[in-house]
Amino acid sequence: MRKEWYKAAAVLWGVMALGWGVGSPALGAQEFVYSVNAEVPGLDPQKSNSVPSMVIGIHVWEGLVRVHDGKILPGMAEKWEISVDGLVYTFHLRDAQWSDGSPVTAQDFVYTFQRLLDPKVAAEYAFAAYGIVNGAKYNKGEIADPSEVGVKALDDKTLQIVLETPMNYFLGYLQLMCFLPCKKDFVEAAGDAFATEADKMLYNGPFVLKEWKHEEMMVLEKNPNYWNKDAIKLDRVTVHQVYEANTALSMFENGELDMVNIPSNLYAQYQKEGRALVYMTGADDWIKVNVHPNPEKPWLSNKNFRKALAFAIDREQYLQIATKGLYFPNPRYVLPIMAGLNGKYGDEFPLEFYSKNAEPDKAKEYLQKALEELGIDDPAKITVTYTIQDEEECRLMAEALQDQLQRALGITVKVQLVTRKQRATLENQREYDLVYSGWAPDYDDPLTYIEIWTGDNPHNNSGFAHDKFDNLVAISRTEVNPQKRLDVLFEAEKILLDEAPMIPLQLRRRAWTAQPYVQGVVRPFIGADLDFVFASVEGK
Repeated sequence: MRKEWYKAAAVLWGVMALGWGVGSPALGAQEFVYSVNAEVPGLDPQKSNSVPSMVIGIHVWEGLVRVHDGKILPGMAEKWEISVDGLVYTFHLRDAQWSDGSPVTAQDFVYTFQRLLDPKVAAEYAFAAYGIVNGAKYNKGEIADPSEVGVKALDDKTLQIVLETPMNYFLGYLQLMCFLPCKKDFVEAAGDAFATEADKMLYNGPFVLKEWKHEEMMVLEKNPNYWNKDAIKLDRVTVHQVYEANTALSMFENGELDMVNIPSNLYAQYQKEGRALVYMTGADDWIKVNVHPNPEKPWLSNKNFRKALAFAIDREQYLQIATKGLYFPNPRYVLPIMAGLNGKYGDEFPLEFYSKNAEPDKAKEYLQKALEELGIDDPAKITVTYTIQDEEECRLMAEALQDQLQRALGITVKVQLVTRKQRATLENQREYDLVYSGWAPDYDDPLTYIEIWTGDNPHNNSGFAHDKFDNLVAISRTEVNPQKRLDVLFEAEKILLDEAPMIPLQLRRRAWTAQPYVQGVVRPFIGADLDFVFASVEGK
């Protein structure tokens, strides 16, 4: 892997000195305007599971800590202690307020964790709290009393969290949206309407949501009750919903947007002009295969057929066609720049399970094995449909992959172009053969990628189930020796690649640009892909 992949995970536009808790409001109103290409599907912290939701979430709520530019900063907790054995975290909350003026308390966080794990809530991210004592048992209905979960309010301003085993990434883990706090009486009063509209939310973060026109725009304003309001320079943030990348770019060039992502086909042009910034998103893209038994398409459940697909793909070739080299081919699964023992996981656990280029001989070998097992005498009898969102970059990817697979294997590949929302719906409902999918890391550890493929994980809608794989993941959650723990995760990664319910494609970089007056915008590779908490637009 090329060393430039391992550069800092966040990019700053311009130079800004950030002092936590230090700063003064700018003179006059400052408004930051940008666009997104996907609807924010919801903002309930415990029920939302999308990156667009998280981007808004971390700006209107604040958890125990705030992760900014790779640094763990005090949030609602002004300080904390960790026991010598790494199991007990004691957080001391600052004097902070909700947007209605009521105090943020340790009981609010107890309620938040219990709500996340409550089986009746059916939160997709409940598994994120399984590392807490009795978290999994409560969520799975093995115990009924939420007070047995290892989250306690010692008093109004002191919260204690007890883990099953040490998690060296736990503090960073708390940036997840599912751990952002909610106030019990407000949630219960709002009922099913909670977090569906701007006035159905209670805020404790840097901003409040003043307007929410679904599929059109959102308006955030500085929260006057935020404990660190003097460090917040933006008075207003407007988020436009713009589905077409070229439309958003035109708005930027016309001065209607302050920041925009650059379509990959225009990356070279903006780079030549010195206006392109690039960051590693952390997104690991793959083809997900629906391996649920299907008598009409039994080949999807056949491991050798799936491996034939994986070896037939020339990743470098199609990425050059579709993204002009902006994305990198990925011959493995876990993002190599994730934390290892003392450095990067990819350096300490090198792996090229699949080639960056096609391996036609291997592809044909596995295809022949599959045909024999399936009792099929001609690969032309095999048809698969590849579902992907109807965007220019994705269309080019799909057409290139379609051509490669048909030429190498002699099968028929149909491309189904749908909206981003439709693609997500079809994937979640398991109505696909092959679907373009991926994962962005929630925390800096290989487990963030691997755990989503266990048989009981709600994100695993492929039908993949593997007892040894599940057992290895379970062992990794209890293994206290760091070397042994990563050895176990590495073994699990290799099983996943060999079984091929997912076919790795690429590591995603994004190109973006901003107006010269934009300062302090961070594009992290973990969690939300946009952080404007400490941004400013002075001189706009």
